[in-house]
Amino acid sequence: MCKLDEILSEENYFEKSFLIDVFLNSQNRSFNLCSLIDSDSVAHMLIHVNLVNRVCKKLEIQSISLTKEKLIRDYDEKIFKKIIIHKILLNLIIESHKKLTVSMLIADINHHEVILSKL
Repeated sequence: MCKLDEILSEENYFEKSFLIDVFLNSQNRSFNLCSLIDSDSVAHMLIHVNLVNRVCKKLEIQSISLTKEKLIRDYDEKIFKKIIIHKILLNLIIESHKKLTVSMLIADINHHEVILSKL
């Protein structure tokens, strides 16, 4: 597991991917999990379809339908076979760094709970 300052260091910045602990947060409720930060991922943040119900219940949020369907590339560059039609909106906290109101597309992302693009 890496720390954010290690990821952002000059010597590690061009590595393909890292695992890091993150907090998903909404209305003073948090959900902790391990995330893949992938330098080759598309500009979207992704959350696993099997995790969404637990996150939504814990954070008391609901998924949102997209106005237009999306096809996106997985972290290993394969296009998802399923069309993505939902997202969730929440706060993302990595160590002491906070990014307010991120949008995470809901998808079957195989072995990872969350995939973030490189910071």
